[in-house]
Amino acid sequence: MSARLRSLWRALRRRGDFEFEMEDELKFHVEKRAADLMRAGASPEEAMRRARLEFGGLQKHEDECRDARSLNFFDDLRKDVRFGLRGLRKSPAFSVVAVLTLALGFGATTSIFTVVNATMFHPLPYRDESRVMLLRENDARRNGNDTISVPYPDFLDWRAQSHSFSQMAVARNLNFAVTGVGEPEQVDGFAVSPNFLSLLGVQPLIGRDFSPDEEKQGTAPVVMLSYAYWQSHYGGSPSVLGQTILLYGRAYTIVGVLPQNFYYISRAAIWAPVGIWVQFYMERGNHDDTDVIARLADGVTPSQAQSEMGGIAARLAKQYPATNTGEGVSIKPIRDEFVGDSKSAVLILFGAVVFVLLIACVNVANLSLVRGVSRSKEIALRIAIGASRGRLIRQMLTESLLLSAIGGGLGLAVAVWSLRGLAKLIGDDGVMGIPIRMDGNVFGFAAAMIFLVALMFGMIPALHALRPEVRSSLQESGRGSTGGARQNRLRGILVVAETALALVLLAGAGLMMKSLYLLLHVNGGFDPSQTYTMFLNLGSTRYKTDASQLGFWREIIPRLQALPGVESAAIGTNVPLTDDHDRTDITLLDRPTPGPSQFPHPDLHYVSPDYFRTLKIPLLRGRTFTEMDSATTAPVAVINETAATRLWPDGNALGKQFIFGHPNDKQKPITIAGVVADTRLYGLGKPARLEVYTPIDQQVPNHAAVVVRSKIEGPTLAAEIRGAVSSLDKDEPVVGFTTMNQLLSDWESTRRETLILLELFSGLALVLASIGIFGVVSYNVAARTNEIGIRIAMGAQRRDVLRMVLSHGAKLAIAGVGIGLVAALGLTQLLSGLLYGVKAYDPATHAAVGALLISVALLACYIPARRAMRVDPMIALRHE
Repeated sequence: MSARLRSLWRALRRRGDFEFEMEDELKFHVEKRAADLMRAGASPEEAMRRARLEFGGLQKHEDECRDARSLNFFDDLRKDVRFGLRGLRKSPAFSVVAVLTLALGFGATTSIFTVVNATMFHPLPYRDESRVMLLRENDARRNGNDTISVPYPDFLDWRAQSHSFSQMAVARNLNFAVTGVGEPEQVDGFAVSPNFLSLLGVQPLIGRDFSPDEEKQGTAPVVMLSYAYWQSHYGGSPSVLGQTILLYGRAYTIVGVLPQNFYYISRAAIWAPVGIWVQFYMERGNHDDTDVIARLADGVTPSQAQSEMGGIAARLAKQYPATNTGEGVSIKPIRDEFVGDSKSAVLILFGAVVFVLLIACVNVANLSLVRGVSRSKEIALRIAIGASRGRLIRQMLTESLLLSAIGGGLGLAVAVWSLRGLAKLIGDDGVMGIPIRMDGNVFGFAAAMIFLVALMFGMIPALHALRPEVRSSLQESGRGSTGGARQNRLRGILVVAETALALVLLAGAGLMMKSLYLLLHVNGGFDPSQTYTMFLNLGSTRYKTDASQLGFWREIIPRLQALPGVESAAIGTNVPLTDDHDRTDITLLDRPTPGPSQFPHPDLHYVSPDYFRTLKIPLLRGRTFTEMDSATTAPVAVINETAATRLWPDGNALGKQFIFGHPNDKQKPITIAGVVADTRLYGLGKPARLEVYTPIDQQVPNHAAVVVRSKIEGPTLAAEIRGAVSSLDKDEPVVGFTTMNQLLSDWESTRRETLILLELFSGLALVLASIGIFGVVSYNVAARTNEIGIRIAMGAQRRDVLRMVLSHGAKLAIAGVGIGLVAALGLTQLLSGLLYGVKAYDPATHAAVGALLISVALLACYIPARRAMRVDPMIALRHE
């Protein structure tokens, strides 16, 4: 025995593979030999002396062992790493494939986590943001699912009566026309309570905050500027304080500049105290772009605040039944407002890339198992000479960690490159105004993933390789072995797992693709081709009366229609796909008066006569407006088909009358003159609502969108339109020039971007799963070459060999598809918020992706099957 061990020792030392373990292994066998001698009757001293003589040189190795024990952890790690690198160099094909596979998985996961980090974890520029709540009203007439802005009088009552909040402030979105310097410019802005910034814990970069007195009516016109506007228009000069800026022709004094990182909903340029306009906001029931933010008092939970605000809303409903009946209060953390609809899409994509990473890990684990077959004899010999299983596991995990670290490094490079594409998909503003870039959270996540992935794909092969006894490992590693039935089963299980994961991703992508196809074929009720829109706001002192506003609209429309290439032009307060809306209750004069919260509540559109012709909105019954529908004629209206069928189910809406508001408002009756097709104001995926159109002569707006149908390209047309507006009023800015097709594209951007990325990740998962099936079947064919040769020599037909190999791969694929279909039925429910016209358990889609995956799997099996068919039985028999 000792001679064989010494021979083995010398062979292993020549190979240089186990130089760090030989001292412990030799000592183990010396002690074992000494124990045998003691059982034969030798004293302990004599047994150790004779054992030492049999295994010469032990003292030297004991000294080396003693020195080794004094080495610290990092020296041991350095040795393990050096040994692991040498092992990876000996298997270049395995190392390259494993590293590239992991790099793809790491790159996709890290890039999407960068977006998740910006969405979920990047701190908002507010003090203790988790205590800041956004309050809105919800309307029982819409089942409480949607929220609406808060009338200013309701805000005052909330602030006075609530005790759950330490502070409460209002923010009302405004548009400002900056005039007096060069070309007029319209910018976004907010009118806010003076405590708005202090509630958020924000201090001006320079200058002062608004004072409490500036909430009162008649306050002096003062503003603060955003950092970006200060830099772009004033060069970042501190002398901006005290200067004036003309907004709609009125001078405002600049008193401060906000910090660079500050934003609220949007990066507004101008901030002003609400007191300047408060006299116009005192109409209870006027829901017009007003939000309320509040900071929870110490010790108060959001649910407690919700309960208190519900009681306040109930009291207001009793006090003001005409305006507040049926209205409640919605409370949510302010981060939820910033995240918006992107949260679900981002989380879905993150789940998808995690699946891709899992598939990559399974592939690498399978490769490691195959590699482990070739190393089984080596591992068995190391165990035979006394290497501990823990020591071998540590060494194999070190190799896995090296692979994972190299793959992670390349993955970071892939992530940096892919972030450029993500930035183009998401837009220049990033997520919630936060730029998408890698930071400490991202690098920490990447480091954690490297360690976790190393354990995931390293531990299974390591434990699996060390489970069998030495004798069975040597037998399975012999000539003609396939690595053992146990290892074959494990490799098959891993392939089934990655096939199931791939099917879940493919099912999600298939559902999104079908949903987007259906959405793009929804009839929006208008023709967006060659149609442009822009926004005009008559906010200056020149347009204080209805007559002055109507005069502008009547002047500008003919000027736009006279431009070269313009087929028609019109104005409308709320055009499709813009989400801008005005609403009010209406009373149907041919029906009984409903309860306080049961009045129809349609969207209102004030339009010029050519509005329907310009957008090509089909007229279904009756007529549209003409120039004869003026302020001196009987009021008329056009309604959409949804309003006609819901309000008059018998289909006889023409000639019916209604009034705006409630019966005691004493308004003139409005007669329905026509019915037009539904348009989608809130996007193609949203159902049509009740819509009422009135002519601008009878309901004069002070702001409107201009719609133009023209054959001229956008930039040229935009310049022509700006020139026409400037010729009428040089201080009136033209804002938001865009095409209706672009609005259509913007509305579906979240679905489209999610679909593109899901398709990308699904395609990657499909490729990885195919590679996994290909690898397992190829290895199986190579290992069974002798068996296949014998079968052919004994009369088996080559088609039988083909069937045998394909059936092996098909069984794995079918098992994976079956498990994947069950998982997909549950997991694709997460997509339901992004789907349109298709259910998350759509049978046709799941069947199609299952058939696709099986077909690709069979194709992956065909190449090794063809190789098996070409086996020469004589060569196989001679080798046997």
